[in-house]
Amino acid sequence: MENCFDIEEINETIADLIDDHILVCDIEGQIVFSNKAIQSYLGYTDSELKRRNFLDFIADIHMNKAGSFIKSVSEEPSDWEEFLFRGKHNVLKLHLRFLRKKDLIYIYGNEKYVEYERIRKKLDVEIANAIKIHRRSLPVSLPDTKNISFASLYIPAEELGGDLFDAFKVDNGLLDDYFEQYVCYTADVSGHGLDSAMLAMFVKDTIRSFFRLKHIPGQVLSPKEIMHFFIEQYIKEGYPGEYLVCLFIVVFDFKTNELTYCNAGFHICPLLIKDEENIIELNNAGLPISTAINADLLKYEDSSLHLLPTMTLFIMSDGLPEQRSNNEAYEDRLKKLFAEIYSLKPADIVRRIHEDFTDFLRYEKIKDDITLVVVKLLQALN
Repeated sequence: MENCFDIEEINETIADLIDDHILVCDIEGQIVFSNKAIQSYLGYTDSELKRRNFLDFIADIHMNKAGSFIKSVSEEPSDWEEFLFRGKHNVLKLHLRFLRKKDLIYIYGNEKYVEYERIRKKLDVEIANAIKIHRRSLPVSLPDTKNISFASLYIPAEELGGDLFDAFKVDNGLLDDYFEQYVCYTADVSGHGLDSAMLAMFVKDTIRSFFRLKHIPGQVLSPKEIMHFFIEQYIKEGYPGEYLVCLFIVVFDFKTNELTYCNAGFHICPLLIKDEENIIELNNAGLPISTAINADLLKYEDSSLHLLPTMTLFIMSDGLPEQRSNNEAYEDRLKKLFAEIYSLKPADIVRRIHEDFTDFLRYEKIKDDITLVVVKLLQALN
């Protein structure tokens, strides 16, 4: 024997179990149903609400607005609107939406939704501001001199990225005429959301602080010292152990004719191309930086190479070579492309890589932040 269920009773029971405030009216605004949530909120029983007009419970100040909503209601839900109700014991505020289905008007709301919307809009504003701040933390321009030229490609996986890079000529004050040094670094913070972007900006601020607080004009610059200064500040801040910071720092010194670098955690090693037969991986890499790792293990050393005319350096985060399309990683294709175009100007190299990567990507979504910095020596050295 089949069970007979009263669907209307089931629906009413469900409506009474939820927190939403629900009123159902006919097209004239007469209340035909109210759930327990709104009965409790207003202080009226079901019988006190039923067959009364919706407008009977609206405060005078919102009477015209409520009447307009009843007359203009459509099958598209209205926006949230605030109304003051005449409760049984006092005036109460509710945010409601209106929807018409056939000959019934559904009026519903939940202050939790309104609070959620308020928080969401506040977060949207904060994230929009964070995006602006993060974009401003990226360099507007990179050094381009008779000796050296930099160019970059940056594509965040989301609106906010966890990658950061910069390159700048070191200010040696009154000794500038005797020294020509350039610092370039790339940072890759785990994740690519708001927290990662904020931490990436901490990387930039801390490295800049090194040159304000520790750098002595004319001194031989050590990437290792910059790295250890950053780690000291990072540990002081007490960042959670689940965050990892990979940081590659390189110094070009035209007085000593040396390229010196220090690598904390970049497993995609920078490539240095002297010519087609001399492609070197700068593979002396240490651990990534994290407060979860014993500080004694966060020790790094400098590695140095002589600067050679027209050498080209490619520094990248793992987002570019590890991006996949049609079950293939871009890494092998990228390395072949490097060997073909390394002799071009950095800006042209970046343009060619961007075009090729777009062709490779097709319609795949970018999985991780993409950062590439290309550095090229432009003339014979003294």
